[in-house]
Amino acid sequence: MNKFYITTPIYYPSGQPHIGHAYSTIFADVLCRYKAYIGYDAFMQTGMDEHGQKIAEAAAKHGIEIQTFVDQISKVFLKLWDDLDINYSSFIRTSDPKHTKVVQEVFEQFKKDGFIYLGSWEGLYCVSCEENYTNSQALVAKDGTLTCRLGHKLTTKKEPSFFFKMSQFQTWIKSFYNQNPKFIIPEIRVHELLNSFINEGLQDLSVSRTSVEWGISVKDNPQHKVYVWIDALLNYLTGLGYKQNDDQLFKKYWEDENTEIVHLMSKEITRFHCIYWPIMLNCLKLRQPTKIISHGWIITDQGKMSKSLGNIIDPKFYIEKFGSDALRYFLMKEMDVNRDGIFNHDIFVECYNADLANIYGNLVSRFIGMVSKYNKSIIQKSKIPFDDLSINLLNNARELITAVKDCISSYKINELIHNILDFARHTNKYVEETKPWVLLKENKLDHVNNFLYCLGNSIRVITSLLQPILTKGTKLMVQQLGLTESQLSFDNLINFDLLNDHKVNVSTPIYTRIETKNS
Repeated sequence: MNKFYITTPIYYPSGQPHIGHAYSTIFADVLCRYKAYIGYDAFMQTGMDEHGQKIAEAAAKHGIEIQTFVDQISKVFLKLWDDLDINYSSFIRTSDPKHTKVVQEVFEQFKKDGFIYLGSWEGLYCVSCEENYTNSQALVAKDGTLTCRLGHKLTTKKEPSFFFKMSQFQTWIKSFYNQNPKFIIPEIRVHELLNSFINEGLQDLSVSRTSVEWGISVKDNPQHKVYVWIDALLNYLTGLGYKQNDDQLFKKYWEDENTEIVHLMSKEITRFHCIYWPIMLNCLKLRQPTKIISHGWIITDQGKMSKSLGNIIDPKFYIEKFGSDALRYFLMKEMDVNRDGIFNHDIFVECYNADLANIYGNLVSRFIGMVSKYNKSIIQKSKIPFDDLSINLLNNARELITAVKDCISSYKINELIHNILDFARHTNKYVEETKPWVLLKENKLDHVNNFLYCLGNSIRVITSLLQPILTKGTKLMVQQLGLTESQLSFDNLINFDLLNDHKVNVSTPIYTRIETKNS
């Protein structure tokens, strides 16, 4: 069996989760579910990056112990993943003693192998981003203060630090990109990394802090705390049991060269995942990920989300008001990993009403009503040949099923949704063009049965393919349609005879329209 391992970034618990956290995690969950659906042994990991100065400051602001603070925030994230129906396989926290022990061991190994040396760091530092900046990289705000590219104020620091010899791998990383041109999605990120960090000379990376108390101590030099990007990046290994007594998952997923390994994150941390992480893995003599997906930001009509603009989108609002399916569907359909996406409330409502309520929900309700009215809730294939409209519909269903693997292998979830939606529109058009109510009046019962058979199979395909996204509503749809797990399996989708002599149940609306002021 093919294997698939996907990770989200581990999220920083200095504040409440927002729509960006939800998007990355839903994307990973949906992709993992689709991989499992088409036959992969799929494993998804997410978690929390719980060390650093910003965490300590946030805990102090709330007047509680740091560990208590991160424990509380981790529960908030876990609650959100539960509300969003995220089916993660592993949830890692960097404050876990198992992770801490491995980070210390790897740090000592890097030192022993000559990749890390002790020096002194001086420069500009962003507490919010946990990132160093040179003067040339800093931006100047209107008031003259220096900021990072996200607008956070930079501070000047000077302290002893261990450094990772990234500079000696400049040729290696460029060669790696050349040999693996599709390593990063979208490909434009490669040009950004080369132009901003590599071509001008890759700098050694400061990997410890003496001014930070909340972190993993360097084993033989405990006043130094391991800097976030060695600590955090190693989660992708430690969450699988790397260098631990139980390392079966690590052997199963990471050590197997045939496992498809995908790291997913927002574009602002691409530098660390696409330059430093491959170099560290190379030094550890471990395989590289198959793919790194660096998606764009979710922005609002006011621009990028920020506390100062007051435009941070809370996913809890949409879950509580409209349900998790609505949010999962909108983010997967409307956001494209290749560019920034705009989250607009009116577009959200329009998307829900048009796609889930009108096209899909109404189609299922209408179908079950017709089967009940026309043939006592039984789908029966007649012995007469299908007409051209029915043949065309089933052929399009076959084409959609064939396209699924291509979309999933290229991680194009939004393209797959558009394909499913186009087929759903075609199915609705099939109803209008066939006019079964006319056929019934003309007593053409064989034609009516063939119509219900083809329509039922089309809805079976649509419902089955939407399951990884609409995780809650499709379960109710499946109950109403009376479908079994075997009838929904990917391998059986193309077997249309599975619906012969099939009984449907009573229909009740699942995706009801969202009423607006203009409705």
